[in-house]
Amino acid sequence: MKIVITDTGILWNPRNPILKKYRDRVLVVCLEGIKATDEFECFICPRKSFGLGMSMGVGSIVYNNLDEVADEFYNRLCYEDDILFLTDGNPASLYPYIIMKNRKHNINIHLWASSPWSFEGKARIKTHRDMLSDLSGVKSVCYIDTQDFLKHKYKKFSDLLEDLKMYYDELLPIVIKGIGELKTESYFDLVSKSYIPLRKESQEMHKWHSSMRYCPDNEENIDNIYFTEGLAYIPQYPINDKYTKDIIYKPVARIDGKKICNLLREYRFKLAQMNNIDFSSEECSYVGACAGTCEKCDEEAKYLSMKLSEIPKKKQKIPILNLEEVE
Repeated sequence: MKIVITDTGILWNPRNPILKKYRDRVLVVCLEGIKATDEFECFICPRKSFGLGMSMGVGSIVYNNLDEVADEFYNRLCYEDDILFLTDGNPASLYPYIIMKNRKHNINIHLWASSPWSFEGKARIKTHRDMLSDLSGVKSVCYIDTQDFLKHKYKKFSDLLEDLKMYYDELLPIVIKGIGELKTESYFDLVSKSYIPLRKESQEMHKWHSSMRYCPDNEENIDNIYFTEGLAYIPQYPINDKYTKDIIYKPVARIDGKKICNLLREYRFKLAQMNNIDFSSEECSYVGACAGTCEKCDEEAKYLSMKLSEIPKKKQKIPILNLEEVE
């Protein structure tokens, strides 16, 4: 296994003492164009482009510089069976992962990711989220919402980072051991601290997906379906085929699914309370990646919608849904 980090990561960088235990496995991608350390193996990204451009994300100057030497980067890793990309809230830490994932390869790609903090700005948060929007081709994902650590009141930012490093120091060997035992695409559950397989599509559906191609004159075809263990991206879909629609509209797993589930459930409780509607809901016991909603959630929502419709519109009270909590 190879562990890939960048020299610009906030938490995963050559200065992180956790990585010393894995010195022989670590490859540092030096995005700043100079060798960042003598302690680990380095891949230096040359500064081939200068000038104005996007400051973050795919298409940025730094990303394009690394993309220019993508073949060389791939050749450094192509003999590995498993690659673990350790990334954090800095979008640039995802560049090596994105470039490798977008290539044709026979390597098992594993992603460790965590969210930017809310104080880092909406543009940074959106860029980071967009870069994680398509996880097709990834063997496993470990996603940590570092935003939760801000609930504790730290006097110094350095204290927050130290707590995170201690947490990461505990998790990393568990993640590495789990990767060695994986048989299928999986999601690392932080509660049980174990990998949980994501549901596969059937072999018949895979054959059906592979055979379909989109034609502008034929709405019955599908364009470019990416489906990997519960994660899907479907840009075009047929309008008339109900069976196909049911498949396409079926909720798919997301890295922040559990947070969405809890937020929507809390919203349903508030709606019922504000309108004096008799309502009860058992907490979801599912662990692992989920869509944030399911048939049980839909049934609760339909029940509340029906009860709300019995109340005169002027007397209905609608709570505010704070979507920023899942960004």
